[in-house]
Amino acid sequence: MRGELAMSTTNRIMTDTYDLVALGGGTGGLVSAAGATYMGLDAAIVEKAALGGDCLWTGCVPSKALIASARLARRMNGAESLGLRPAAQRHEFRAVMERMRAARGTVAHHDDPERFRKMGVAVHFGSARFVDPATVEVEGVGLIRSRRFVLATGAVPAIPPIPGLAKSGYWTYETVFDQDEMPESIAILGGGPIGTEFAQVFARLGSRVTILEMAPAILTNEDPDVAAFMQSLLEEEGIEVRTEAAIVGVRNEGGRKSVETRGGGAVSVEQVFVATGRRPLTEGLNLGAAGVRTTRGAVAVDAHLRTSAASVWAVGDVTGAMQFTHVADQMAKVALRNAILPVKAKIRYDNVPRVTFTDPEVAHVGMSEEEATARGGTVYRYELGDLDRAIVDAAAVGFVKVSADRKGRIMGATVVAHGGGDLIVPFVLAKQHGLTLNAVANTIFPYPTMAEGVKRASAEFLRSRLDTPAGRTLKRVIQWLK
Repeated sequence: MRGELAMSTTNRIMTDTYDLVALGGGTGGLVSAAGATYMGLDAAIVEKAALGGDCLWTGCVPSKALIASARLARRMNGAESLGLRPAAQRHEFRAVMERMRAARGTVAHHDDPERFRKMGVAVHFGSARFVDPATVEVEGVGLIRSRRFVLATGAVPAIPPIPGLAKSGYWTYETVFDQDEMPESIAILGGGPIGTEFAQVFARLGSRVTILEMAPAILTNEDPDVAAFMQSLLEEEGIEVRTEAAIVGVRNEGGRKSVETRGGGAVSVEQVFVATGRRPLTEGLNLGAAGVRTTRGAVAVDAHLRTSAASVWAVGDVTGAMQFTHVADQMAKVALRNAILPVKAKIRYDNVPRVTFTDPEVAHVGMSEEEATARGGTVYRYELGDLDRAIVDAAAVGFVKVSADRKGRIMGATVVAHGGGDLIVPFVLAKQHGLTLNAVANTIFPYPTMAEGVKRASAEFLRSRLDTPAGRTLKRVIQWLK
């Protein structure tokens, strides 16, 4: 029971004993501990820095605040598209960053330690390391015992071993939000979601941006047509995109940074931003003492999110799974259920949506077009340039495409659009609950909305049915009836 004092074999004070302890104060840890308390368990969170994790401090919240400012800057500078006078000017980066921090501070109340303490969750701050499968030692706190642990320590930027990079200095998504001066020019290493999002932010706020991606295309997790579409759009905004650009070194040169690429020459910039991915954070946890195994640096879990140690579960980025806040949230709920109930649940990732928050946003769920086609699926596509709401909003860019089997069951969907992250939701809901494109197409959507693009793409499935034997028979019957 909490508050019980005992002496360890090494004469350290045993401070507390809990039913469940979450290691990490991000989404996975917060959901696990709060959920355990709601279920009547004695729960605690151990966090080494501040509650909220990457999402609040260095990820979702601050990045979307910057994206909102950059999006409006773009609209202001291009106001003539709406019949208004453009307000082209160089924006004050410091003011943008201050606004971001204010927004982050407002959101932070959701993760206030006192809020969780009022729920009944004990909150401890300090670095934790396992002593054995039932005990962790927390720096500045002491020993904490628990029948169950949930590892939710997240991930950190993966920094490639590029010669001269560390000496020259660089930004990452962890350090960029502490800056107040915008560089005149910046090279972004990596053309994935983080790289493309920040490239657009910096370019729209006035910096000269170069993306250096070693793969043949940016956004390699997306379909080739999506990646090509987004590269063209970024280039139209003045962003230089270099693919197949393997970086061989970085060096300081006259107060600037020279990024050397194999076969592609050098790029001279004021600053470098490393966006080459993230790696699970397991250092210092002494996982071996708990019997927790790792695979390629990530904590290995089974379908029930249990680790190789019977008393330890793991959720979120530390497992190497899909690195999204909404995935960590769901994993925490599954892990908690499995930790306290005899009937076990499995985690599934086939209906998980993802969004790259460029402008337009790129949202996806399910199979890629190539995967769906290989399994007999058909792709239905609608261009948003023809959508009434997109036209009147001067946002007629992008498309909706959805893959389905012969019965109209959704296999995968992609939306490239302003607000694409919201527009993907009907497809996610339909896919998860077994609804067909027929059901989506026959649902009444409000007019005029961007969501009509989802309905129009789904209606392509209905039109395709008229070219089947049954459809041709129906048309003959209609001709006879008229």
